[in-house]
Amino acid sequence: MRLSRFVLLTLGTVTAAACGGSDVTTPNVPPLSSVRFINALSDTGAVDVRAVDQVAYSPVANNLAYRAATVYQNAAVGVRHFRVFPTSTNINVTSGVLADVLVTLPANTKITLLVTGSARAGTVGLWVIDDGVAAPAAGQVSVRLVNTASSLINGYLVNTSSDPLPGTATYSGVLALAPSAYVSRTAGVAAITVTDVGSTLVTASADGPPAP
Repeated sequence: MRLSRFVLLTLGTVTAAACGGSDVTTPNVPPLSSVRFINALSDTGAVDVRAVDQVAYSPVANNLAYRAATVYQNAAVGVRHFRVFPTSTNINVTSGVLADVLVTLPANTKITLLVTGSARAGTVGLWVIDDGVAAPAAGQVSVRLVNTASSLINGYLVNTSSDPLPGTATYSGVLALAPSAYVSRTAGVAAITVTDVGSTLVTASADGPPAP
C-alpha cells in the first residue's frame, strides 16, 4: 500500500504542474553504458557489487554467486567508483570491502565487469571486458573465448561439448585474463572446449544456446 500511495501522489503532482503552465521539463538522461557483472571468484561465496559514487544510473549486483551473471544495466559513463562486498546478513561481514576500484565506462557500448582475483589473497578486482562487436553477416554468429584462468589455454569451437577435439585449436594460446578474437560460423548450435597449451586433456567446456 505504501508503494501505491507514493505512485499515485507522484502522478497527481505531475498532473497539477502540467495544468499550471508550460514549466514541465523532460528528465536529463546522461550518456549511458550497458554494464553487467559476472562473479569469477572461486575462493569465496556470493558477492555484492555496487557503484558508490552516485545513486542514479549506477548498476548493482546483490548475492551474485560464483559463475553467475547479472543482466545488462544502464550506467552513467565516465570514471565510476565500484566496491565489492561479501554477501552476508551479518553487517560486520558484508561491510568488509573486498575491492575498491575506479572503472572508466565508455558511452554506447556493452561492458562486462568480471569480479576476479582471490579473496583470500586480497587481490580481488574488476576486469573490464568490452562486449561490443559488429553484427555478424546474415545467417552467422560470432563466438569468442575469454580466458579468466592464470595460464595460456587453447580453445576449440565445436558443435557440442561432447565432440572430439579438432586437430587445430580455433583459439590458440589465449593469454591469461584476455579475450580471443571473434570467429564467425553458421548460426545454430555451438560449444567451446578448452585445454592447456600443449595438452589434449579437456579442462573446461560449455554449450552455448542455439542461435537462430
